[in-house]
Amino acid sequence: MRAEDLLLAWDPLGYGVGSYGPEFDDIAVALTEVGTEEELSMRIRHILTDAFDECPTESDTRAMARRLLASSQSCQL
Repeated sequence: MRAEDLLLAWDPLGYGVGSYGPEFDDIAVALTEVGTEEELSMRIRHILTDAFDECPTESDTRAMARRLLASSQSCQL
Protein backbone atom coordinates (compact mmCIF):
# COMPACT_ATOMS: atom_id res chain seq x y z
CA MET A 1 0.00 0.00 0.00
CA ARG A 2 1.28 3.48 -0.82
CA ALA A 3 2.22 5.82 2.01
CA GLU A 4 -0.44 8.28 0.87
CA ASP A 5 -3.12 5.59 1.04
CA LEU A 6 -1.97 4.54 4.51
CA LEU A 7 -2.29 8.11 5.74
CA LEU A 8 -5.66 8.72 4.08
CA ALA A 9 -7.13 5.65 5.79
CA TRP A 10 -5.70 6.55 9.23
CA ASP A 11 -7.82 8.32 11.85
CA PRO A 12 -5.27 8.73 14.65
CA LEU A 13 -7.37 10.94 16.93
CA GLY A 14 -10.90 9.79 16.11
CA TYR A 15 -11.93 12.98 14.27
CA GLY A 16 -12.94 11.07 11.17
CA VAL A 17 -11.06 9.99 8.08
CA GLY A 18 -10.16 13.03 6.00
CA SER A 19 -9.76 15.40 8.95
CA TYR A 20 -5.97 15.62 8.76
CA GLY A 21 -5.12 17.00 5.31
CA PRO A 22 -2.41 19.56 6.17
CA GLU A 23 -1.03 17.38 8.95
CA PHE A 24 -0.75 14.36 6.67
CA ASP A 25 0.98 16.55 4.08
CA ASP A 26 3.53 17.45 6.77
CA ILE A 27 3.94 13.78 7.68
CA ALA A 28 4.53 12.91 4.01
CA VAL A 29 7.28 15.55 3.88
CA ALA A 30 8.76 14.20 7.12
CA LEU A 31 8.85 10.74 5.55
CA THR A 32 11.31 12.04 2.97
CA GLU A 33 13.48 13.76 5.59
CA VAL A 34 13.95 11.09 8.27
CA GLY A 35 15.56 7.70 8.15
CA THR A 36 14.34 5.81 11.19
CA GLU A 37 11.07 4.66 12.65
CA GLU A 38 11.82 6.49 15.90
CA GLU A 39 12.49 9.81 14.14
CA LEU A 40 9.34 9.54 12.03
CA SER A 41 7.23 8.57 15.03
CA MET A 42 8.50 11.60 16.94
CA ARG A 43 7.75 13.88 13.96
CA ILE A 44 4.23 12.45 13.64
CA ARG A 45 3.58 13.07 17.33
CA HIS A 46 4.95 16.62 17.07
CA ILE A 47 2.87 17.45 13.98
CA LEU A 48 -0.36 16.16 15.50
CA THR A 49 0.29 17.78 18.88
CA ASP A 50 0.97 21.15 17.25
CA ALA A 51 -2.23 20.96 15.24
CA PHE A 52 -4.64 19.39 17.75
CA ASP A 53 -3.01 19.69 21.19
CA GLU A 54 -3.15 15.91 21.45
CA CYS A 55 -1.63 12.92 19.76
CA PRO A 56 -2.10 9.18 19.54
CA THR A 57 -0.11 6.84 21.74
CA GLU A 58 3.55 6.32 21.02
CA SER A 59 2.85 2.72 20.06
CA ASP A 60 0.26 3.90 17.48
CA THR A 61 2.62 6.43 15.92
CA ARG A 62 5.46 3.90 15.91
CA ALA A 63 3.27 1.38 14.12
CA MET A 64 2.28 3.96 11.50
CA ALA A 65 5.88 5.11 11.12
CA ARG A 66 6.93 1.50 10.54
CA ARG A 67 4.23 1.01 7.91
CA LEU A 68 5.04 4.30 6.17
CA LEU A 69 8.76 3.56 6.03
CA ALA A 70 8.15 0.05 4.71
CA SER A 71 5.81 1.44 2.07
CA SER A 72 8.21 4.15 0.95
CA GLN A 73 11.12 1.71 0.78
CA SER A 74 9.17 -0.76 -1.32
CA CYS A 75 8.43 2.00 -3.85
CA GLN A 76 12.07 2.99 -4.36
CA LEU A 77 13.97 1.68 -7.35
